[in-house]
Amino acid sequence: MTVIVTNVTKVVDFLTLAALVLAATGLAMIVCSYIYEVVSRYVFQSPTAWASDFVAYALCASAFLALPHVTKDKAHVAVTILVDIAPKPIANILHVIISILGFLCLSFAAWVSLQENIRQFTRGIQTLAIVPIPQWWVSSFITFGLGLSAIYLLLYLSPKHRASGIDASEQAD
Repeated sequence: MTVIVTNVTKVVDFLTLAALVLAATGLAMIVCSYIYEVVSRYVFQSPTAWASDFVAYALCASAFLALPHVTKDKAHVAVTILVDIAPKPIANILHVIISILGFLCLSFAAWVSLQENIRQFTRGIQTLAIVPIPQWWVSSFITFGLGLSAIYLLLYLSPKHRASGIDASEQAD
């Protein structure tokens, strides 16, 4: 069982790293398109029809491509007061419950998003923009980010992610 979890973790970590690189690339492309738009509009008096829409789409994609990395590093917003003040055995139980609830919520959100992606694809729904594109091209990043983040919360059920038996004040001694 641990071999399967290790292999799944490696695949998920690889996908997360690839998504993070794509997110950073998307942010760089946003900057470049804004610079291009400004130069095109104010220097050549020829504004683009696509830059504003591209920035909105790339921002959505970048945010959800970066989400799994944020979840992996536990850098997301979290209210941890109950786990922090609870005794270690109770903190571990709370950690498991919170991880399961988070996994279920993110999985449900990813499932709903996937259903919407499928609907957009099958109906051929386009974005409402000057240069329309298939809407599922943008919304599929939401499904990907939520789904991969859900997997990390499932992986956090592992004992290595729980509170240790040694208090932080005892480690200082």
